[in-house]
Amino acid sequence: MNEFIRQFLIESREQIEQATADLLAMEETPDDKGRLDNAFRAFHTLKGGAGIVDFTAMAEAVHAAEDALSDARSGARAITPVLIGDCLRCLDQLAQWLDATERTGDLPKDAEAEARAIVARFARSAGETSAALPGSRPAPEKWAEKLREQYATLGAKARTAIRYTPDADCFYQGLDPLARIAALPGLLAVNVEPASSWLPLDTLDPFACNLVLFALTTSSRSEVIASMGEAVNQCDIDGSLDEKRLDGELLAPAAREVLAEQLLLLGETRAHGAPGRVASAGIVAANVLRNAGLPAAANRIAGALETALAGSEPRYLKEAIETVLGKESLPEVVAPASPATDQQMTRQTLRIDAARIDAIVNLTGELTVAKNSIGHVAKLAQEGGHPLASVLKDRYATLDRLVSELQRSVVEMRVVPLRTVFERFPRMLRELSADLGKPARLVVEGGETEADKAVVEMLFEPLLHVIRNALDHGVESGSTRAARHKPAIATIHMRAGREGEHVLVEVSDDGGGVDVARIRQVALERNLVDAAILAAMSEDEVIDMIFEPGFSTAKEVTGLSGRGVGMDAVRTAVRRLAGEVRVESRAAEGTTVRFTLPYSVMMTRVMIVDAGEQTFGIPLDAVVETLRIDVDSIAPIGGAHAIVLRNRTIPLVTLAGALGLPREERTTAEATIVVTKINGHHGALRVDRIGERMEVMLKPLDGLLGGMRGLAGSTLLGDGSVLLILDLAEVFQ
Repeated sequence: MNEFIRQFLIESREQIEQATADLLAMEETPDDKGRLDNAFRAFHTLKGGAGIVDFTAMAEAVHAAEDALSDARSGARAITPVLIGDCLRCLDQLAQWLDATERTGDLPKDAEAEARAIVARFARSAGETSAALPGSRPAPEKWAEKLREQYATLGAKARTAIRYTPDADCFYQGLDPLARIAALPGLLAVNVEPASSWLPLDTLDPFACNLVLFALTTSSRSEVIASMGEAVNQCDIDGSLDEKRLDGELLAPAAREVLAEQLLLLGETRAHGAPGRVASAGIVAANVLRNAGLPAAANRIAGALETALAGSEPRYLKEAIETVLGKESLPEVVAPASPATDQQMTRQTLRIDAARIDAIVNLTGELTVAKNSIGHVAKLAQEGGHPLASVLKDRYATLDRLVSELQRSVVEMRVVPLRTVFERFPRMLRELSADLGKPARLVVEGGETEADKAVVEMLFEPLLHVIRNALDHGVESGSTRAARHKPAIATIHMRAGREGEHVLVEVSDDGGGVDVARIRQVALERNLVDAAILAAMSEDEVIDMIFEPGFSTAKEVTGLSGRGVGMDAVRTAVRRLAGEVRVESRAAEGTTVRFTLPYSVMMTRVMIVDAGEQTFGIPLDAVVETLRIDVDSIAPIGGAHAIVLRNRTIPLVTLAGALGLPREERTTAEATIVVTKINGHHGALRVDRIGERMEVMLKPLDGLLGGMRGLAGSTLLGDGSVLLILDLAEVFQ
């Protein structure tokens, strides 16, 4: 794939994510001008990017959305669900085009039909909503261009044009249109015209306002909107000159450097050849901008060139180029930079292919194995009394420290914020809520919490199942919520946080909670458990049955649920990364699904144990303590065993027996016990011996061992042998 196209894909996806988040936020807070400006900026950048790669269809589609948002910024169009829905559908189409481009390496050749459909949709919705805007009146064609032509000498100073048509009875409302315009920040020029032909004096109503006021300001569109206040509904605001500040963001470094060179050319003071220098600089600057896909900016440069040549004054052209570049960017491309400046200008972030990161991870894993082997050699040398044993031990300690620092650095390279997956759900919830007829909103907290890339990528499917269940099963109908005195709009919270070496993710709703009676009924109907056992089960144990394969309480299969694969898939996916999931429910109040996940899946701290003449690893974060007890203190309870530790009865599992291994016959009267805590429950594991603790690179199981219950992964020890890491949750089950 062309590197230019690759960069276009990366930047376009970032802008789509940003625009989607802003649009969804605007639906809840339509008055949030900051979000509106951000969304407009994202669409503007998308249009510029499409122009740079000559993707005409995309540029046309995005231009229609940009125009709609521009009308919303000027107050000529209301922020409605229809407008937001049209913008989101436009972004969906962009995403499909980007996916097709990524698959084929080329821009779609047949995108014109979809682009026309998007443009037509925005045109229809504009016609449907324009009549609803109070005080809106059709503006004459190209009024802003004519106003700027009239005041061409103002050059690049004029950023925003305003056409203000006050209500005829504005005087009775205590409003002074002239005073309102005079209060605009950065006012440059004002024109006053009659809104309609003047009537004869004997029929003229002096108390009726028949004025249209035009103004040019140095202020931005958002500043004008804020200044006009409620009168913005009687205004047409054209901020196309203001958009030139955005154009500079779309320029490649080479294009910016060429423009900066034209400024240097215009800065020469020699009278000889001045017209030629001005003409050359203007033509080159306009051509650069056209080639960069910024025709509007190129036209502004061409207009400034004509003004400069007509008055033999290069100042207008110079100001136009400076404005496109942005004042703050001039030192970067014009002034020779000192070493300190170069350092400050260095990019703080780099885009690196994920495959390269994975390669570093694999190399770090191999280095960890090599380090452990050196430690094994140092131990053998010390036991054998070799004269170099102490030196080798010291060098191993240094290597261990350096490798540990490298491991931490590599882990940090792989972590990403959870918001990268959280941001995909507000849009999804919006659509699911509309399909089910259950109004709901999503509140996201802790999106800045970081976790390993593999953990974050895995989370989408489980969270999707949980969100669907919350809406389909948890959130009640409107009548039920009203009877329970709950808000008509349900709230689903998605939270994330860090706890030690774990990341906690919760999804909670304010619905009706899990129907425990229904679960019991389904379990009996399908003979999943004996009636006597079911009656003795606690409420938490009954709720845990929703994770059984094929279990579903839905009475019919829908597009969202009912097939019994959702929660089973959730637990399977989470456990694949050594995580856990639990459900807490409160009748008529809501449900919380809590994920406990590892911060990193790359490095794992384990404790070595022996059982049945074999060696295994136990995740150290599950170990509470180790102890030796008298064999006689192990009490049989039915077909199982337990120990009493500090007045707490803890179930005991003999590891060799649980794994079907031959038990080692020992004459000692003591038993070696590892006390664990998994999902809030304590357990005791009887082993033959306890070995060292170490940090290892955990590899997922594949081949014949892939999917084997009771095993979380494997790693290599210093002597080259394979160490199997146990999944203690499976062992105790």
